Amino acid sequence: MENTQIKLSETVMVIDVAYLNFVINDLRKYFEPLLGRSLQTVDLALFTMYLAMDAGLKGSDNDVQVLLVYDKQSGKLEHCLPSDLKNELDGVAFKASLGEFSFMAVPSEGFVSRGDLYLDLLQIVLNTAEVKKLIVVPFNEEYGKEVENVLRECALENAGHKEEAKDIVYFRMEEPVSPQQTLKISRLQNKHPVLHPRM
Repeated sequence: MENTQIKLSETVMVIDVAYLNFVINDLRKYFEPLLGRSLQTVDLALFTMYLAMDAGLKGSDNDVQVLLVYDKQSGKLEHCLPSDLKNELDGVAFKASLGEFSFMAVPSEGFVSRGDLYLDLLQIVLNTAEVKKLIVVPFNEEYGKEVENVLRECALENAGHKEEAKDIVYFRMEEPVSPQQTLKISRLQNKHPVLHPRM
């Protein structure tokens, strides 16, 4: 995969769809019996907006690109709206108080594993000068060590070059092995941005 194939924004989220499905299903299995009712479907626009806020994004004119990495088994987001990556989300955007959020669905197509594709995309984003903020949501239980190694190497390469260093936020469920990665928790609120095709 070449850098020239993807035009990247100043803020990029790289999300593993299988991981998002895993977390949502896990939360539903735990909380629904406890509450005695079904949980609401996740509004993906809200989720990404508040993920960005938790990652420290400020201002109102941001351009945020959300790369959704998936394979044959994770072609749809479970308990989310919208849910169809290829037909409802790829090339779609919405405007909110933080700016514009655009979605790109990135399939492994069976040529590489979802984890290898995620790591390739991570390297591309890290090597793109235009990207200033990177929000990382990998499937930590599957390839988290490799993600940590890539981020650690990037931090070492940029040591002493603060002007070139990216602001990287790594979302995960467990405490990280490396102290520079921080656990963050997203919040949900009641505003409903509208998704629209990006021209």
